[in-house]
Amino acid sequence: MLAVVTAGLTELIIAALIASGIMIAIGILSQQEARDAINWDVYVTIASAFGIGTALTNSGLAGLVASGLVSLGEGLNIGDAGLFGSVYFATFLISNVVTNNAAAALIFPIAIDAAEQFGTDILLMSYCVMLGASASFMSPFGYTTNLLIYGPGGYKVRIFVVSRSLGTRLTVTSGC
Repeated sequence: MLAVVTAGLTELIIAALIASGIMIAIGILSQQEARDAINWDVYVTIASAFGIGTALTNSGLAGLVASGLVSLGEGLNIGDAGLFGSVYFATFLISNVVTNNAAAALIFPIAIDAAEQFGTDILLMSYCVMLGASASFMSPFGYTTNLLIYGPGGYKVRIFVVSRSLGTRLTVTSGC
């Protein structure tokens, strides 16, 4: 599979699907094992975030929240840094409740609207959202890897929050 993808003969997803089909066809993997290997919680969480992000934009709520972030940024009286800080903090908070991909999907339309209202660079705001969504060290839901080990590892949310004081420090440090 990797040789075919590296040679540029096909896309990775196509090669993976073909390899999976071959594994099932020759009996290496049963159909039930293949179905059980799919972590539906992760996919449903991310897909739901894209739908909610679209709903936020279409309903006008994204613009309303963006106006609030702009007001907060202006209220701090430190220019663009206030807006970037407030967007980073909002993205960070969301990314500790849902996956980082879902947080980025939810906050991106809000952040872009806030950048346009404030008159700041949209590319820099995109970087701010990426960093805020990636600063999810404090919960099992913040990053896909955390979510994947959460159930099978028998972890509890308390373990991530309480024993992750290093995660809290990493989150604060990455925002500076």
